[in-house]
Amino acid sequence: MSSYDDLAAARGLRPAPGFHPGPLTPLLAEGGSMEFAHEGDLIAGVTGTIGRFSTGRFEFHTVFARVAESQQFVPRLMCVRLGRITSDSHYGFEVRSSRLWTESLKLNERFKVSVSPFQDDNWLRQLFVPTFIDWLGESSPGDFSFELAYGSLLCSVEEDDPDPQALSALWDAAATVAKRIRDESNE
Repeated sequence: MSSYDDLAAARGLRPAPGFHPGPLTPLLAEGGSMEFAHEGDLIAGVTGTIGRFSTGRFEFHTVFARVAESQQFVPRLMCVRLGRITSDSHYGFEVRSSRLWTESLKLNERFKVSVSPFQDDNWLRQLFVPTFIDWLGESSPGDFSFELAYGSLLCSVEEDDPDPQALSALWDAAATVAKRIRDESNE
């Protein structure tokens, strides 16, 4: 039984064979496949799917969810662990983004946060309240990143062979991010 099966048994998740949401976020756009996928309620009203995403060269453990309410407020929001590599090809055609400024040293030491150009700064300040910033900077899993693109949320870690506890921490981290984004979008 894999760590994913153990997590599914502990959390009441269902198998989701053949799951692949398509190229909806930058990491998913790298192409690849989702293995060991299981789905269930991430937060009330939001289904999450956890699985191992492999691009062939790079491997990530991911949670995917749709937070459709966010689309009208933030087209793209990336909170990527500094030093993270998702591709070994860089052509200079990356999507244009703006870096989010924050006073949090912990957050800035761990993540590069970027958003769509011309993003509403007020909404972002409301999303990144001090408790969320502190959680990201100090309590999220060590190699955690998340990408939100047009309502599609992908949270990931790069751990080689996570045990059920590490997968559970990823699931909980994804739930924290999804809830924060959804709550702010519904205000």
